[in-house]
Amino acid sequence: MNKTFGAFVLGLFLVSFVSATVTFSVQPKPVYNFGDKINATIDFVPTPNFEEVVSVYLKCNLGDSEIYREFLSISEETQKNVVAPVTDSLVGISSGNCFLGVYSGNDSLAISKTFYISNKINLDLTNFGTSFDPGQKINLSGTAMKENGQNLDGSYEANINGNSILGDVKDGEFFVPFTLPSDFSAGAHSINVSVYEKDSSGKVINFGNKIYFLKINQLPTNVEVILDNDTVFPGNSIGGKVVLHDQNGKSISNYDAYIAVKDSSGNIIQKITSKTDEVFNYKVNNSQAPSSFTVSAYAGGLVNSATFEVPEYKKINYEILNDTLVLTNSGNVFYNGTLNVTIGNSVVEVPFSLKVGESQKYAISAPDGSYNVLVGDVNRTLSLSGNAVGVQKISSGNTELSPLVWTVLILLLLIGAYLAFRRERKKRSIARASLPFNAVVGKKLLVGKIKKDISESMQEGNNSSLSSGDLGSLTSGRKAELSLSITGTKQNASIGCLSIKNYPEIKSGEGNVRETLLDIQKVVEGNKGFVYSSGNYLFFIFAPLFTKTFKNEGTATSVAQKIKEILNSHNKKFKKKIEYGISLNYGGIITKLESGTIKFMSLGTLMTSAKKLSNTSEEGIFISDKFKEVLGEKVKGEPVSVGNFKAYRLESVVDKNNHSTFIKGFMARQEKERAKTSEKEKQEKSAPKEELIEGLDLDEEI
Repeated sequence: MNKTFGAFVLGLFLVSFVSATVTFSVQPKPVYNFGDKINATIDFVPTPNFEEVVSVYLKCNLGDSEIYREFLSISEETQKNVVAPVTDSLVGISSGNCFLGVYSGNDSLAISKTFYISNKINLDLTNFGTSFDPGQKINLSGTAMKENGQNLDGSYEANINGNSILGDVKDGEFFVPFTLPSDFSAGAHSINVSVYEKDSSGKVINFGNKIYFLKINQLPTNVEVILDNDTVFPGNSIGGKVVLHDQNGKSISNYDAYIAVKDSSGNIIQKITSKTDEVFNYKVNNSQAPSSFTVSAYAGGLVNSATFEVPEYKKINYEILNDTLVLTNSGNVFYNGTLNVTIGNSVVEVPFSLKVGESQKYAISAPDGSYNVLVGDVNRTLSLSGNAVGVQKISSGNTELSPLVWTVLILLLLIGAYLAFRRERKKRSIARASLPFNAVVGKKLLVGKIKKDISESMQEGNNSSLSSGDLGSLTSGRKAELSLSITGTKQNASIGCLSIKNYPEIKSGEGNVRETLLDIQKVVEGNKGFVYSSGNYLFFIFAPLFTKTFKNEGTATSVAQKIKEILNSHNKKFKKKIEYGISLNYGGIITKLESGTIKFMSLGTLMTSAKKLSNTSEEGIFISDKFKEVLGEKVKGEPVSVGNFKAYRLESVVDKNNHSTFIKGFMARQEKERAKTSEKEKQEKSAPKEELIEGLDLDEEI
């Protein structure tokens, strides 16, 4: 009996200590996002038998969740796969750093490696700039990746200044196209971009958010001339200021403003340089006749004007010197009137007629005695003498020459001129009779002098160069100046603009930059165009006044394509690269040739639009819609939108005039000349020029 009880107790004791070795043969992944599944494999090795209820818990910083429970009765090695979806219903609020724990009752059998559960999505904008113009079209692109390293397939929402843009995220990539409003206020604005993933019920399970900031530039859209008065009397000053408005109507300060005061005929009578929002003044001449004046201002690429009037101004100044009254017309119109002069108890009416600035003297008389004399607000006590009270005009004397005197003077001048002419003619006759050969030699010397002058002028044009350290100063055969206001020939012209975008880096001209830009200049001038440079912009203009044709669009297109070839060739050969953009535009300009200098003024937004097109173009050629329309040829190009106007990216054009042969030949000659040594260059440069001079019809040219 005792033996049986002992065996039973021993059996209970042995059963209580039956156990197993538990390990994770497949560990969880390091990171999980909501919507993923946790996979793990647990190995049970009994020693020798194992009969227990086994639980697997997901243990995280924020709490525990039981994800698996089973009663195991095993006597040999067994594997159990645990699969748990990371969802709110199963995991609950469990997130952060977690691990799987295997338990039997309160006993811990095994613990997995630590892993992380997240609902976060990392996003980034890959082509986000920092500065934009109002009205600009922007295509933002970005990437979105879940914390587990997998690309997101979900959605995005971008909020820009209160406007929401929705779209899809595919394989971790998304695109946000939008156009800034043309009246978008200048300054810093935020873009709030959110990406998210939803489950089958539409609930957001993973989320990412990032705020970016963009700077909106102040874009000059309107210029205004504000005058403090619209009427100014002679001798007074009128004040004003130039106000430059941005896209929201806010003023832009400290811009350069160029002001021209013009008379009623449009002639500039004074130029003023100022800054926007700063007061300027213009003083009207004391004798200025009644007229209308215009104040034109140029600032930020925009032009506007205001007017003021100088009205009729009648004024007589009077003073009494001893017994003499002096009247002076200090107004701005002829003055015909009557002045009352009080002498004692008598009033004398004095009629007068005075031109502007003219004076007249009058003698004051009265019977002997002392009198109080009052003229206007001038009061004097005078000792007068005479027969009666009066004011008598004092004659200034007749200084005019009589017709007889004029006749004698003219006859004397004619006689003197005739005698001088005879003496000079006699000297020339003697010289020709004694030295007939010298006359011929003199003529040849004169012709030689003319040839030399022309040759030196051509030499100066062909040796055009950039001034040291400044690529903005090009020296050409003809100097070009942009004028604020000129009177000249108004014509439609083809205009190109080369924007040098890394100008500060290359303005020294080193690394063959100077030579490359001179090649461009020579191509332009070889096609009868002219070059105007301003900062990092180089304009090449083909105006009918100089090309002698109204069809310049084909020439401008060919030259632009050649400029692109020259720049691309430079960037392949040399370390000093030129970052550029090229544009072509068409519109009205006013041109004038004055003392060998080309003066021109563009009308409307011709040059401003060309600048914008070249700035947008990236090493290509953008042509305006107007240029394409006027070209009238088959253009192959992709439409682009630049600000508020339509343009095209030029790819090819059917050029009926085909200027390429001339351009290629011209550039080949320039490359050949530059490759020669300096000494040989000096010897050979003179010969072509002499041949060119010999072919000129000097009489016709003169």
